[in-house]
Order: sequence, then structure tokens, then C-alpha cells
Amino acid sequence: MTRLLWRFAAMLAAICAATLLVGGYLTENTLRSAQQEAFTARFALASQRAATAAENSLALGVPLAPDTPLAGLLAREAALEPALNSFAIDSVQGEALLAVAGQPAATHGAAQASTPIRNDLGKTVAWARLQYDDSALSAAQQRLHQAVLWAVWPALALMCAALGLLCGVLVARLRRQSRPLGLPGGERVLLTIASALLLGAALAWVGWQAGVVGRASIQPDQIAKAQAMARSSAALIARALEVGVPADALVGVKAHAAALHAQSPEIAELAFLTPGGRLLAGTAPAKDRLTVRAPVLTAVGQGQQVGEVVLALDPGVLTRRLQATLLDLAFLGAICLLMALELLALGLGTRGARALAVVDARRSRQMQSGTATQPWRTTGAATVRPALFLFMLAEELTRPFLPTWARALAPADGLLSPNLLASLPLVVFLAVVALLQWPLTAWSERFGRRSGLVLGALLGAVGLALAAALPGYAALVAARLLGAVGFAMVFVSAQGAAIDGSASNDRARSLAQFVRAILVAGLCGPPLGGLVVDRWGAPAAFALAACVALLAAAVAWRQMPAHSRGVPQPAAAVQGFSWSAMLRQPGLGTLLLGCALPAKLLLAALCFYLLPMYLQDMGYGSAVTGRLQTIYPLTMVLLVPLAARLADRWRRRGSFVVVGGVLAGASAMLTWPLDADPMQLALILLGLGLGQALSITPQSALIADLARSLPTRQGAGLLGLFRLTERGGSALGPALGAWLLPAVGFSPAVAVIGALVLGGSLAYGCSLRWQETLRTRG
Repeated sequence: MTRLLWRFAAMLAAICAATLLVGGYLTENTLRSAQQEAFTARFALASQRAATAAENSLALGVPLAPDTPLAGLLAREAALEPALNSFAIDSVQGEALLAVAGQPAATHGAAQASTPIRNDLGKTVAWARLQYDDSALSAAQQRLHQAVLWAVWPALALMCAALGLLCGVLVARLRRQSRPLGLPGGERVLLTIASALLLGAALAWVGWQAGVVGRASIQPDQIAKAQAMARSSAALIARALEVGVPADALVGVKAHAAALHAQSPEIAELAFLTPGGRLLAGTAPAKDRLTVRAPVLTAVGQGQQVGEVVLALDPGVLTRRLQATLLDLAFLGAICLLMALELLALGLGTRGARALAVVDARRSRQMQSGTATQPWRTTGAATVRPALFLFMLAEELTRPFLPTWARALAPADGLLSPNLLASLPLVVFLAVVALLQWPLTAWSERFGRRSGLVLGALLGAVGLALAAALPGYAALVAARLLGAVGFAMVFVSAQGAAIDGSASNDRARSLAQFVRAILVAGLCGPPLGGLVVDRWGAPAAFALAACVALLAAAVAWRQMPAHSRGVPQPAAAVQGFSWSAMLRQPGLGTLLLGCALPAKLLLAALCFYLLPMYLQDMGYGSAVTGRLQTIYPLTMVLLVPLAARLADRWRRRGSFVVVGGVLAGASAMLTWPLDADPMQLALILLGLGLGQALSITPQSALIADLARSLPTRQGAGLLGLFRLTERGGSALGPALGAWLLPAVGFSPAVAVIGALVLGGSLAYGCSLRWQETLRTRG
């Protein structure tokens, strides 16, 4: 036991160390991007101003020559930028039409910014080019790199040392006494909690240290960038005044300020003031904000100053960017720890993980009863759970961006609307999965559970790799079609293995393990996929998912029994199959159509389609979508085992299904009166997760028990019908959402689907009450 505990602690330390190193890289990358943007933007603005002035000169018939006012503009710009080496207007053939020398050119660190100059027909006739010295940027980035290193390595050493010390204390305690800790899960859970706390503290330290250095080095460049923007805005206002627009009648200032803010979020306000300080246009800057000023000079009156442009800077923009990065890192750390617990068998070896589980279960029972109990027995879901988790993780990586990526790839001149085209890959995927549930049930029994799961994972990996290699709409639909076949094979084979290896008294627990693997994958995949998409693009996320699916196939081949098949049925059983006998089962119709189908319809419509589309239209990235998509599976992970245990103990599975459906439907209906911002969407997703956590495993257990009680093939047929109904609801969800979204809007669309769930659950509750009444009278 002590050796296994050390191995488990080493695995946790490795995961925490890798997460911290990735966190340091991402933090440095965020700050480097901000530094690069702030430093280079002012030179790009200078070349853009020169190109605009040159285009205005050409429109007035003034040639691009040294003896024109344009040469004076270039000279003034060159004098304002100490890092500028040269400023020139070149022809399209590369000949210098006019040029101004700045500071002497540096031997190292020379960079260039250029903007095309176009005539009235839009043809490029010249280029505005400037060369500047970026050695100051390189030096600042090197200082930032050193600061991140000095923050990461001590934190990494302290974190690993603290985790090793804790493990040593626990091992010493185990050697002295065998009395278990008063904590569920014992030493393993304590080590996991400590790892999470240590990792969170280390990430916060790295982010704070890097933020201090980053703000100190970036703020001067942001001020210089704002000064360039202020000069550009002052030139625009001066031209308007020169053509006779009164200073107190300027229009478009607020729109120009909004455009500046969209381009540079640190620009908070823009104001045009008189020399005496009276506001003429724009928004007066807040007194506590840093401001930059540029005079407005007009040619009328020999360059007299008629006012000034004031830009106010928001110092919290960089802080918020760092906070978003740290939030991504916190999710990344939590994901890694969850994955460590799910893949415990891979880290310790199958026998080691089983030994830890046996010891935990035995000590827990001894702590509760004080006496020895029956030997611990694994459920059927235990052997299939690691591979199932990995494959579902591969699919969940695509959740935050799949509909928005499909909309971006969709042809603009198609017969269908962009919203419908965005839903088509989801609908195709889910519809194929639904249609294959029935025929694959018997196929999985004959072909073998392990073989079916391996083949399905390989097909899923090929589909994801196709989507990564061929970023086109038709290829995406074809890839999702192939992935759907693989998904159906994996799901049916894994669920069959879970049911085959369970008995009536622990079937809900086995199914809870099966569902938990899917839910933990849903918890880990979306934020990780959103993070990858925001930083490296959708093809990179598809490629990562393909690699994870390949790993799932390898794990299934290694860990599952070689000849795992379902219980063979006699040939006569096939002829004994009867739809009418199945549908005459009491309450089955309302359970399938009132609970199973609407529940999956709501989940697929809201989480898979409506939520990503709505958040992107509101200006949020895939990372935000991924974080919100974790709320539902997190709630399910925490509550599904409890609900399964209580439903088995109280033998009230039908009541759990009704209450859960009512809660989920009512939560979705609350979307309409609310504003549907991210915080309120989080509460709605929490209600959805609470409701479905109560109902999902009792519902599956009801179907499984009914299937076991039916003769021969009737049970397998019922399971296939149940899967077909659930997956049919999943397939209908995105299609219904794509139809409702443009017709009624996001909030009413979610509320309408929630009303369907609520009504179906109440109908099933009435059916249960009627059956109880009949049994009482009988």
C-alpha cells in the first residue's frame, strides 16, 4: 500500500508540474502578445496616417514628391518617434518617391511597417513604409521571460516538496497504525486535495509575479501607442474643421472612439476639448484615469491650436487579460487532476489501481461497521471506464466551437441559412448515432465488446483527423458522419459491457460509473477544447481530439477482456421479437417520449448548439463557452452517484425521474424572463444539471430492469429502443434550436424546449400515479 501511495503521489506531482509549466508558458505568451501589440501598433498607425495623407494628396492632384506638404508630415512623424529609423513613400516598383531619415539604423533589431496607398479606383500605386528599432521590445520580452522563470521554478520546487512531505507523513502514519483516516477515499483523496490547493497557489503566484513585471514594461508602450492614436484623431478633427464643420457640431466622434476601443481595449474614452478645457465632443475622461493629449492644429490661422484630443487609458485591461489566462489555467489544473483520477489505472497499472480501490473499500467498511465484510468486487463498468473516458473526452473537445466553426466554413450562397448549416454537422452526427443504436445492440453481442469499442474508437479518430486535415464544410460533415459511426459503436459496446458485468442489486451503481466517465469527460473536454481553439485554432483542437481517440483505442485493447461478449441468445429468440408486446409494458411510452427524448433534446439544443452560437454572437470566445459547458457535467459528476444510491435504496426510481425532469424543465423556462448573461446562464445550467442528475441513472436503471425481466430478445430490443429514443432527442435538439433561434431568439427558444421537458415529466408522473391506483384496486 505504501509503495502504491508513493506512486500515486509521484503521478500527482508530475501532473501538477506539467500544468504549472504550461501555465507559465501561457502567462508569458499573453504578456508577450500584449507587449508586441502595444509596441508595434504606434508604428503601424504612423504608416497608416502617411498612407491616408498620400491618398488625399493624390485625390487633390498633388504628386507624391519631396516638395509637397506630405514630406513635412513625414518629417513631423519621424521627429515624434525616437525608435524610428526611416520613413518613406515608395512606388510599387520599389523606387523611393520621398523619404525622411530618423534615428541612425540599428545593426540589430530592425523591423518594418508598411501600408498600401491606393488611388480612387482602389489600385495600389505606392507604399508608405517605415523602419524602426525593436531592440527595446526584445529587451523587455527577455526581462519578462526571466521574471516568469524566477517565478515558476521556485514554485515548482516548493509544490513538489510539499506534496512529497505530505505523502511521507501519510506513509509513516500507515506504518504505525492501520486505522483509516476519517475522510472518504482516505489518503488518496487527501493527496488529491492537497495537490489542487498547492497547484492553485503556485499558479496564482506565477500570475502575480508575471503581471507585476508585465505591467511595468507594457505601460510605457501603451502610452506611446495612445499618443499616436491621439495624434491621428486630432488630425481627423483638424481636417473636419478645415472644411468648415463647426467645432461644436462634430459628428461621428463617439463612433470613432468605439472603433478605437474595439481596436485597442485599453482606450477607455475619447474627448475633444477647447483650449480652456470645455467638452466639445466625445466623453469626458474620468479623473482617476491616465490620459494622453494631442493638440488639434488647423491650417486656418497658421497652425493655431483650436483644441485638444484627450484619450483616457484603462489600466485594468491587462489585468483582466491576465485574470482570464489564470482562469484558463485554473480550469486546466482541475482538468488534469480529474483526468488523473479517471486514468488512475493507466498511471499505476491496472493491478495497482485495483489494489488501491480494494483497500479503500475495505477500510471504509471497517470504519463504518467495525467488522470485516464481504470481499470487494468490481463492476462491469470498471474495466471499460478508462477507454470510455478517453474517447468521450476526444468528442467533448469539439463542443465549444463545433457549431460556430461550421458556420464559419458554411458556403455563403447555400440554399440553407447559416444557422441551419451550422447545426447540420451536429444533426448528422447525432442522427446517425441514434439510428445505429438499434442494429448495433445485437452486433455488439456477436462481435464482442472489446472489439466493438476498439473499432469504434479508431473510426472516431479517423473522422477527427479528417476534420483537422481538411478544413472545409463538406469535409466537416463527412468527418462527423464517420465519427458518428465510431461513437455509436463505442457507446453501445461500453454500455453493454457495464450491464453484462453487473447484477440486479448493483446495476444502478455500475451504470453510474458508466455515466460518470462520460460526465467527467464532459467536464474536462469543453474548457480544454475552448482553450486550444482560442490559442491555436479549430484544426489543432481536432488534431488533439484525434490523438486522444487513438489512445482510447489502445487502452481498450489493453485493459478490456479479450473475448467480452454479451449473453448469447438462441436463434428462436430473434423470431420471438414483438414490438406490440414491448410497447404494452406499463408506463414505457410516457417514460420514453415524456422523459428520455425531451431530456436529451434540451441538453443537445442548449449545450451543444444554442449556447456556443449565442455566446459567440455576444462577443465571447470559445474559452468562455467551454467554461460554461462544464457546469452541467460538474453537477452531474457530483450528484449522479448520490442519486443512483438513493434511488436504489428507497426503490423510488420513478419519482426521481419525475422530480428531475420538472426541475430541469423549469430551470430552462427561466431563461426567458432573465437577461441571459453568462452569470445567469450559469445558474440555468446548474438547474439543468441538478434535474438531470436526479433522473438520468434511475431512468436507465428502470429500463435495464425491465429489459432483464423480458424474455430472450425483448430485453435487447428494449435497450435498443431506449438508446434510439435518447439519441433521437439529441439529434432533434440542434435542428430545433437552429429553427427557433432566428424565429424567436435565444431565451424564448430555450424556454419553449424547457416547457416540453416539464410537460413530458408531468405526463410520466400522472402515468405512474395511474399505475399505482390500478395496482391498489387490483
